[in-house]
Amino acid sequence: MSVPADPETHEAQADQRGGLALFAYGTLTFAPVLDALLGRRPPVTAAIVPGWRAARLPGRPYPGLVPAPDGRASGLLLSGLTPAEWALLDSWEGDPYRVRRVRTAVADSAGPATGPFAFTYTWRSVDETAPEDWDRDRFADEWLERYVTRLRGS
Repeated sequence: MSVPADPETHEAQADQRGGLALFAYGTLTFAPVLDALLGRRPPVTAAIVPGWRAARLPGRPYPGLVPAPDGRASGLLLSGLTPAEWALLDSWEGDPYRVRRVRTAVADSAGPATGPFAFTYTWRSVDETAPEDWDRDRFADEWLERYVTRLRGS
């Protein structure tokens, strides 16, 4: 895998991301969303990203990952994404997000341990976020079915 050119942002083009997983923390943690968007469910592993949080975005049903020194974003590592799938996800996530390389941590019986690097979609406009975190259960109850229907185009 080639290393991203910009060490500060850790951004990389879709064809440069082979071998690293995607850290998903919001809507992409739901199997029906992955099915509708990718047509499959890639292998997943539970993970966290220390120093970040999945912030609620006012007026939007999905979250944005933003820096939080004492934060700890929970999510899934999605492995084995193809360049075409990365490109599709980039298009789906759009300009409000940027792709950034982050260090993950995985939980084991002894507590959090350092995990692999992964790419994730971080929210560009930190000042547009709410002070509270995104509520995964609320999304599931109020939005998931409509969200999946929209993805399927029906």
